[in-house]
Amino acid sequence: MEMETNDDNTKKRTGDAQEQGESNAKRLKCSIEVEAFCCDVCTKPLRPPIFQCTEGHIFCSSCCNKLPEEKCGFSSGCTGTIARSLGMEHAVQSILVDCCHAEHGCAEKIAYYDNYKHKVLCTHAPCKCPEPGCCFAGSVAELLDHLTTHHKWPSMPFQYWVPFDLRIVEPGSHVLHCRNDDQLYLLSVQPAAEPNGLAVSLVCVQYKSASAGCSVSFSLSPRHCSTSTSDDLWPWWHFGWPPKEYICFVPKVSDGPDDAGIVLTINITSVDAADENDDPDDSSYVETDEDDADSSS
Repeated sequence: MEMETNDDNTKKRTGDAQEQGESNAKRLKCSIEVEAFCCDVCTKPLRPPIFQCTEGHIFCSSCCNKLPEEKCGFSSGCTGTIARSLGMEHAVQSILVDCCHAEHGCAEKIAYYDNYKHKVLCTHAPCKCPEPGCCFAGSVAELLDHLTTHHKWPSMPFQYWVPFDLRIVEPGSHVLHCRNDDQLYLLSVQPAAEPNGLAVSLVCVQYKSASAGCSVSFSLSPRHCSTSTSDDLWPWWHFGWPPKEYICFVPKVSDGPDDAGIVLTINITSVDAADENDDPDDSSYVETDEDDADSSS
């Protein structure tokens, strides 16, 4: 009878655990000190593989690789040997936290050591307005409406890997709206005094899990064409607004009407949206045969 009762209880516990989810594990609601699951050396969150000396000091993989002869040496007098800490690895893998953007619709549970990475890449993160002094933050669609209606930024739709022309008559900011994935990209054209001309910057609003690059071309005359490329587009808040880093510089031309402006041919690429075998050209300056003839005369 006792054995039968134990079997019944075991089955009941197993069934209860399966109802908890795919992990078949019960979870505890508790509060844990962050330092308990951080490397004793660099204090960063521990992630597998994790190592521990025989006296209890915990190391991440990076710090462990810097230890001489697999000896601890964390504190004076400690000569404990180092080994994998499978128990600690299991512990840190079981610590799941809510996304900090849960109130904006993200329902993911993230391993604690991946919390920051997810925070940066989370598509539910509110998008901040780049205009100095503006405190607006909202979804991608809300930011697009905010920039075009409140700040009067010109907007242009585009598709990845499809070049498009954008005429710039005067310095300012433009918002580019991708039809493929609704991502927003921001174009800044600012005057540069030394040398005299226009600095063109292109950034994104959110981090992308896949790489996004671009090429920007312009022509000042039938004999002059320049193309600049970038393999990675970073969010605007990496540089501030307007960005100090620029993808290309358009020198001022003395001849021609001032209101004619310049035409930028822009091609924004993404490995999610096209054949990865496409390889955009490096930054280059193209001269025609007529240029060669002029320089030799």
